[in-house]
Amino acid sequence: MPFCPQCGVANPDSARFCDQCGATLIPVPAQPAQAAPQTAAAPTHAGATASAGPGTCPQCGTTVIPGEAFCDNCGAALLGMPGTIPPTAAPNLPYSGVPPQPVYPPPQPVGQPPVQPPAAAPQPIVTPPIVTPPAPVVPVPPPTPVRSGLAPATLITPTGAQIALPAAAEALLGRADPVSNFFPDLDLTTHGALDNGVGRRHVRIFMQRGQVMVEDLDSTNGSFVNGARLAPRQARPLQNGDELRLGTLNLRVQL
Repeated sequence: MPFCPQCGVANPDSARFCDQCGATLIPVPAQPAQAAPQTAAAPTHAGATASAGPGTCPQCGTTVIPGEAFCDNCGAALLGMPGTIPPTAAPNLPYSGVPPQPVYPPPQPVGQPPVQPPAAAPQPIVTPPIVTPPAPVVPVPPPTPVRSGLAPATLITPTGAQIALPAAAEALLGRADPVSNFFPDLDLTTHGALDNGVGRRHVRIFMQRGQVMVEDLDSTNGSFVNGARLAPRQARPLQNGDELRLGTLNLRVQL
């Protein structure tokens, strides 16, 4: 006995449409015959005649079984026909003359993964610019003016006397000789020049590119800077605090 796949009502083996809802029945393979249990006679619908003979389908003319609500051949509604269930006997069944169509759920995809919404595009990472702090401003000292004259340099004797050098760019140091009428730019006679072996033309002190230089003028007893003898006619720079010795006369340079 086939069961309706839509409403679950049992139908006769020869029925092709459900007597309850009119849905198409799926044929079921025949099962081996078994002894059917004795069941009570099903009650007849109100207004139906139990002994009524078979009728015909008003749509296709096929002979129908009494009591069926739909034709087994075309599925047309049989309500109200002689020998069938009248419309008043089945108030819950719609009667439109056309068998109701089965309603099936929409097909579902098999084995398909759920559709994921597109991922939002990653936002670019904006790196703030690296701000380099400005370099500290180092004050630049004003350039030292280039020295053009010997002044205010001085020579200090062992007794503490100061001999000022002239503002000229060059000065000749030595001992005066009235006989030959020679007088150097700086006469060291009063500072013991004769006793200490200072010559008449002993050394020359001059400016060269802003530097105070000293040069021995082929003196007999020699010239020394910080204990080192000067080569004749070879200039050497003087620094503040140097010891300049002419013969044996010691002089301290103060620039």
